[in-house]
Amino acid sequence: MSVTPNPEMDFELYMDTAVLAGKIMLESNAETYRVEETVTRILNKTGLQMTDALALTTGLVATLDNPNMHAITVVKRITERTTNLNRVSRVNAVSRNFVEDKLTIQEAYDALQNIDEIQYSGLQKSFALIGFIQLFIFLMGGTFYDFLAMLPVSVAVSFVLYTAVKWKIRPFIQNLVSSFVIAVMTAVLSELLTFPIQPDTIIISAIMPLLPGTVLTNGIRDTFRGDYMSGAAKILEAFVIAVFIAIGIGAGLVVGAEVIR
Repeated sequence: MSVTPNPEMDFELYMDTAVLAGKIMLESNAETYRVEETVTRILNKTGLQMTDALALTTGLVATLDNPNMHAITVVKRITERTTNLNRVSRVNAVSRNFVEDKLTIQEAYDALQNIDEIQYSGLQKSFALIGFIQLFIFLMGGTFYDFLAMLPVSVAVSFVLYTAVKWKIRPFIQNLVSSFVIAVMTAVLSELLTFPIQPDTIIISAIMPLLPGTVLTNGIRDTFRGDYMSGAAKILEAFVIAVFIAIGIGAGLVVGAEVIR
């Protein structure tokens, strides 16, 4: 049984809202099944016969169709991805409020457009990263001397990542340069400092923010849910990131050894 479209309903606005929500989630490294559920949930509010969504790691396809109207299909290419669970949570909140009729479609669209309004600044993120690295040294069994030696390393990593984001450098290159800087500075500090430090512990603690834990976890979850293309793509992405980190550390240790020779 077909549904007669409501002439007062702006189907394009529904589609724009759903696709925008899916785009934000994919760019924030959300699971593809979660993206598809969110997009479909928003489109289902139109009451049309066919509402469908296909999310991939690098793209999103959404369709609205009914026998009494021309189909609306949108394809959105995803080129930028970074882990941001706060954005995923906020999009989920907007979609839930809309489905429960706490927001109109226009209010939901406006909320999604302004999803980054209360995000932390780059400087705040840099200080948080420094604090994370500094405190992680103790979780790895480091000493107070390791904590002191870690300070210039964590500041350098924070500066590299801040600059890389500002200049829109690809994440793989960010990880390569950051891990290289970590290894070189650790090798030099271990030779110059007069008190004993644990270089291995410092390196492991410093690369923790670079590791693709969320990407790997989401890739495995997508694979278990049958989204093999997206799952395999994310697992491959995590593997490539790990390889770039390993190359950076290896090259940095070699250069550091040459510098202190």
